[in-house]
Amino acid sequence: MAKRSTASRSPQPGWAVYLRTSDKDVQNPANSQNRQRLAIHRALLDHAKLPVTGEYIDNQTGRASARRIEYQRLLMDARAGKFSHVAVENAERFGRNDAEALSAIDELHSFGVAVRFADYPDLDPIDPDDRILVSLSFTLARRESMKTGERVRGGMFSKLERGGYIGRTPDGYINLERRTDSSEKLEYGRYERWIEPDPERRHIWREAWDLLLTNRYTLEQICEELHARGYRLRSGRPFVTIDEKGGRKHASNTLSKIFHNWTYPGWVTSKKASIPPKTIRGNWEPLVSTEEFEHGIAILKKRDEEPAP
Repeated sequence: MAKRSTASRSPQPGWAVYLRTSDKDVQNPANSQNRQRLAIHRALLDHAKLPVTGEYIDNQTGRASARRIEYQRLLMDARAGKFSHVAVENAERFGRNDAEALSAIDELHSFGVAVRFADYPDLDPIDPDDRILVSLSFTLARRESMKTGERVRGGMFSKLERGGYIGRTPDGYINLERRTDSSEKLEYGRYERWIEPDPERRHIWREAWDLLLTNRYTLEQICEELHARGYRLRSGRPFVTIDEKGGRKHASNTLSKIFHNWTYPGWVTSKKASIPPKTIRGNWEPLVSTEEFEHGIAILKKRDEEPAP
């Protein structure tokens, strides 16, 4: 099946199986790996009288091909002559960067290691004619990746325009989800996801805004007040960090970002989706009113504009 390499080195006869999950496989990587493994065995391994020397599994996108840990380990073991063949489900699993992947295929060939793909088991990427097909498969995979990205962005923007929230919530809110039934999948997908105020932390940020709105406390002083009340940020980091010499470092930047986040007054915003503040109401309960939020921003802005004493 495999064409004879012109390389002078003689690696140990055997297969190295390379599996990679992509962006769309991240919800169930084990299922994707099992499917790839089955395809490789049926098309390649079951028809060859060579042992399998090991598996190399990467759980990340092929666009980051140069940073794939197991992929790099595979190349190192190939240089050491640990196997004579590499089995992959298809060319795009080897990497969506065709220049880098074809270069790696050539390097493996120079060590006497042949790369074979389960979807085209007789294809030899070293053969000039077959190489055209390999390059084409990378181009098609890249196009599919771009189209998938467009569909994902379109779905995200559509959710935002309907008042939904995307991503991890700011401190004081929690992400919730439920599995949908068959009648709801067309609208929500397999899961409906939304956000709600965190019952255990919402009061912290309500108190923080109340302190700001008095216009008597600086950001550092608000941090001190929250610290004195025993509160911490969601990450566990304190509002005030005290070093061994008694120096105090305040989480003022984090506090300022929160006081400028339009999620808290209940508005959807997105630069990528071109959604400015106060255009689309979010489908969640605000922790402060729009008037309070804008008053707080005005207080902070005025302080920034005041000359230092």
